[in-house]
Parts: sequence; C-alpha cells; structure tokens
Amino acid sequence: MGGDRAKALDAVRQLLGLSNCTITETYDHYLASARKIFGMDVAIIASVKDGTFTPLRMLSSRPLPIQAGRALALETTFSVEAIRTGHAISCPHVAHDPVLRLHPIYTDTKLESYMGAPIRIGEEIIGTFSLLDPAPRDYPFAPESMALLELLAETLGRAIERDRLEAERREADKERTAAIAFFQTAFANAPIGITLVDLDGKFLRANPAACRLFGYSEEELQARDFQSLTYPDDLSLDLEHLAKMKAGLISEYEMDKRYVRPDGTIVWAQLNVALVRNEDGSPRCFISQIHDITAERTMIQELDHKRTQLEEANQKLTQLASLDPLTGTLNRRALRQRLDQEMARANAEGTPLAFIMVDVDDFKPYNDRYGHLAGDVALKEVAQCMRAASRADDAVCRFGGEEFLLLLPQTPQAEARKVAERVRESIATSTALPERVTVSAGVHVYTPSEKGLPIDRLIAQADAALYEAKRNGKNRVEMM
Repeated sequence: MGGDRAKALDAVRQLLGLSNCTITETYDHYLASARKIFGMDVAIIASVKDGTFTPLRMLSSRPLPIQAGRALALETTFSVEAIRTGHAISCPHVAHDPVLRLHPIYTDTKLESYMGAPIRIGEEIIGTFSLLDPAPRDYPFAPESMALLELLAETLGRAIERDRLEAERREADKERTAAIAFFQTAFANAPIGITLVDLDGKFLRANPAACRLFGYSEEELQARDFQSLTYPDDLSLDLEHLAKMKAGLISEYEMDKRYVRPDGTIVWAQLNVALVRNEDGSPRCFISQIHDITAERTMIQELDHKRTQLEEANQKLTQLASLDPLTGTLNRRALRQRLDQEMARANAEGTPLAFIMVDVDDFKPYNDRYGHLAGDVALKEVAQCMRAASRADDAVCRFGGEEFLLLLPQTPQAEARKVAERVRESIATSTALPERVTVSAGVHVYTPSEKGLPIDRLIAQADAALYEAKRNGKNRVEMM
C-alpha cells in the first residue's frame, strides 16, 4: 500500500466525510484517493448490468482503449471475476495468472497488476471499483489492502444509493411541484365549483366558480360550513352520504341539492364528493365538485309544467271527443265503444245487460212555447236527473235529439225497471224548469242466451218498449 496506514485511514475518513458533492465529483475523489492509497496508475468506477461493463468514471496517466460511458462485454474484463466471487479479488502479476491473462482486456492493455471489488446497493451488485497498473507486483496485495478496498467499494455504494435517492427525491419534488401548480391552475380556472371541506363541514378552500355559485367570497366561506348554505330539505341526505363515506362504506357520492345564497335565492347544483385520506388511511377532508344546474332544473320544471298542461288538454280533447257538448253525456261514438266492452263482459261472465231508452214527452210543444234555448236547458236538466238517478257503473248517452239511452251492466229485469222508474220520477218531480217535463222509458234486458243478436237489434227492442210507453199514455215505463 502506498504511504503509511495513518495516511490511508485519513484519506478514507476524508472520503467518508464528503458532502455537497455531485456524484461525479464523489467518483473523482474516490479515484484520486485510491490511486494514492494503493499506488496504482489506473482507477475505474464502472456499472455492471445485464452482462455489460460500463466505465462511469476513470483516472489514468496513460491512454487506454477503455473510455468512460462506452460499454464492454463484462466477460472481457477482469471485473467479471469479482462479480462471480462476490468479493474483492487481486492479482499481483496477471501474466502469471491462468485465468486473468486470458481476458481480452489484458491483451489490449497489458496491465499487469489488478485489484477490484463489487459495488453494492443492498444485496444487489451494481458495479465494480477497479485499480490496475502496468507494472507487476513482487508480492501479493496485503489483506489490509483488500479489506480497505472493500470498505471503499461499500461506502461508494452507499454514496451512489444516496445520490439515486436524492435524484428520486428531486424528481418527486419536481413532480409534486408540477402537480401542485397544475392543481392550483385547474382549481382557480375550473368552470365548475371546487371546494375543500374539513370533516365537520367547514370550508377550507373554495375556487372562484364556487364563490360565484354560493354568492360569498372565499374568506366569507372559510368562516362558514356547508350545512349553513344547504337548503334545509336537502341536508339530511347529504349528511347521510358523508357519514357513510367517513365509515368507509362508500368512497364517493353524487346528488342534486339546493343551496341558499345570501339574498335568499335558491340555486340547484349537482354535487360530487370524494374523501381525501392521510397516508395512514385516516380521513383527512372532502373534495367537492359543484356544478350549477339551476338553468337545467328550471327548464325541466317548465317542461314538466307544459307536459302537465298538454296532458290536461289531451284529457279535455278526449272528453270532448266522447261527450255530447250540450248535455255532457256520452255521445254515439263513445256509446258504441262502451257497448262493445259491456257486451263482451256480459258474454264472458254470463251476466245480463239492460238497455233503457228514454224520450222527453211533448218536447216540440215545449220548444215552441219557450224557444230552443229553453229547450236546451230542459235537455241538460233531463241529463242531470238521469245521471243522478242512475248508478255509478251505468252509462248515460244522448242518443239523438231529446232521446237518451241508459246502459246498465250486470242488471236483471227487476233492477232495470227500478232504475228506469227512478229516472222517470226524478225528471217528473224536478222543479228546475218553467213547467213540468216528463219522459217515457222502454226497457230491454239482454241475457247471454241471446248471444248472436246484433247490438242494434237490442237497442231496437228497448226503443219498441219506449213507443209502447208513449202509446200507453206517456210518463211511464214499459218493458220488452
């Protein structure tokens, strides 16, 4: 070893105390000190990976066919033996070594003495620290020298690890700084509201879009919690979602809710909330995105109102299409549909279906005395009395002129006659007209045994009974 032990140890202490140096500067310090300590002309720090040997930094007083940054096959170098053994090796005279003298590096350089040690990070060998000289040694390298070389390789590995960690830290800091800048830009310029809220609901941050939506400055919001801004009817569901999130039952939620501005106006918003956690997994705060949907809600309400109006108008049109405009009873078209339904039910269930034909007595003289307008009033009163005297499931239809038809589902003859008499009496006793008006009624009851008879034939039977009532003195009921 060149120099005495004290100088060597002092040099090692200086290397161990290196700080504020770049990794390249650290390499140079190690190379210069190792050349001096061991009295070797050539010093090389190389990386080893995937069978390649790449000098990272080298120091030599003479030109060599090896260049920093230029990769060689590991098998061509002496370092392959240090990698194989996993510890420091040395050779005082390569020409006499049956293994090393066969390496191409010896043929190219004629470097006669060699010592090298693996550089590790943890358990992984990532390179070698090599020292070479063109002059052979007359004696083997001392064990103290080999131990010192391994110590230097070990501390160099730690320096490389620190440099890598520092580089990763710098890169992480760079990415974190970029992420923060990106977040700040996105936060400030986002077209929708973004807020950070603590676990109790107090605002920590609010971007300009959120301030515009709520109607408060960020400073004013930071003195409040979201509960004070929430429309009361929407608060319980919001708090329920937050409780589930803090309990770990859900990771995020979305809901439409209302907020109350300082002037009392209400805004609708679509709220998306996610939980931000600490490194240990504990809840830290909530991040919320709030999108103003007041315009959409207003439009939906207007559309719903118009839809309701349209449905009501359609119902009225349907009624107008099925009702007689004067009396409000069914018209002939609606009667035909009802007749088809009730006939099908009567045949299917085997139940009777009653027809009552009603005609106003002496209606032409009434019109002549009081005029057609008064006649229309009389027809309305007749229709009203008929509806009042009939049952809920019965159908009242204006058949034509002053003639009406009552359709009575599931009604036998005796019950049909009672309804007809009740209708006749209700009209005859009405006091709503200038003079007493009476009607005559004819009843016919269809039974399933008559299946096959056309509906018009059944109506004709009731009409025939009506004319029989007319012939028998009017203001009476006859059955056919």
